[in-house]
Amino acid sequence: MKTTTMVCFILWYVLFHSDKACAILANKGATARQIVGRVELAFMNLPKWLQQGVTYWNMGSFGLENGSSIASAATSSDSVRGNSFSLIMIDELAFIEHFDEFYKSTYPTISSGKETRMIAVSTFNGQNHFYQMWEDAISGRSAFHPTRVDWWDVPGRDEAWHQEQLKLMSEEDFAQEYGNEALGSGLTLINSRGFS
Repeated sequence: MKTTTMVCFILWYVLFHSDKACAILANKGATARQIVGRVELAFMNLPKWLQQGVTYWNMGSFGLENGSSIASAATSSDSVRGNSFSLIMIDELAFIEHFDEFYKSTYPTISSGKETRMIAVSTFNGQNHFYQMWEDAISGRSAFHPTRVDWWDVPGRDEAWHQEQLKLMSEEDFAQEYGNEALGSGLTLINSRGFS
C-alpha cells in the first residue's frame, strides 16, 4: 500500500508539474523498474483527457511532453550522482546495503535544489539506518515528515487476516513486517513510538 500510494503521488506530480525530473530508487534495479512500470500502468488507465503526450517510453523510464520524466535505478553510490531531480523516491530504504556510502553520494543531489523532495518508503529491518531516520523524524530532529501506515489501514486487512498471518509467521516477524516495529538485538521488540 505504501508503494502504491507513492506511485499515485509521483504520477500526479509529473502530470501536473512541468519540467520535473523524478527518480525512483530501490535496493534492486528490477524493483525500481517495476515501480516505474506501475506508474506507467496507472498512466495508461487514466482517462485520455488527463494523459499528457509521451516523448519516450521504455523499461525503467518515460518522459512527458510537459518536460517531466521518471527514471529508475538501483541504490548504489552513483545511482543519481551528478544529476538533478525534483523528486527522489527511495523504496525499502531499510534494506539498502552500504547505506552510508549511498546517502553520502545522493544527498548532494537532494540538497542542490530549493524544491527537491525525497520520499523514503520502507518496512523496518531491525534498528538500522531507517530506524534511526524514523526516530529522528518523529522526535523532530530532522526535516523529514513521518507518515505511518499500519496493517489495519489497508482495506481487507482485519483481525481475521491478522490471525491467518500468525499461522504462517511468528508474532515477532509479523510485528516487524506489518506492525511497524523494529526488532532489536536480543530478539526484543522496540516500539518505534516509545522513544523521544
